[in-house]
Amino acid sequence: MADDDQSGIPKPKRKKEDAELDMTAMIDVTFLLLAFFVVVSKMDPQKTIDLPVASVTFNVPEKNCVVMVATADSSTETFKVYKGSSMNEADLIPLQDPDLLEEEVGAYVEDEFTRNPTKEAVLIKGEGDVRTGLIEMIKRGVNLSELAKTRKIHVAVEEK
Repeated sequence: MADDDQSGIPKPKRKKEDAELDMTAMIDVTFLLLAFFVVVSKMDPQKTIDLPVASVTFNVPEKNCVVMVATADSSTETFKVYKGSSMNEADLIPLQDPDLLEEEVGAYVEDEFTRNPTKEAVLIKGEGDVRTGLIEMIKRGVNLSELAKTRKIHVAVEEK
């Protein structure tokens, strides 16, 4: 009668299994939260990155390419895209509307390949502060040109 209390009812013995917690519900909640944040999160396509240094170098001669230059002014956070490598204000493409930029780039590339069919590629030169989203917009504009679809697009990087 050592296990009986004063009322005469024996105490139930605890099983070792009851002491463990079932983690299935916690795991389900964790994966649901993970899936939620993956779905609702947005990547910032305008994120500025430094251009990598080229590890394998081969020169792309400008004379064989349709050249475009993208520059950035970090103090005013403005970007400019020029037709050709001269960076003259007359060759500046307006950046007010991304669709307009893509159309202007496509028309410029189409015109250059029509006038110079021996050109082999498109070369996009971008300063280090130019955002990747701008380079992608230029590339989409290049792909609007039917003559550019069979040619390569090169993005300039710094050579060691």
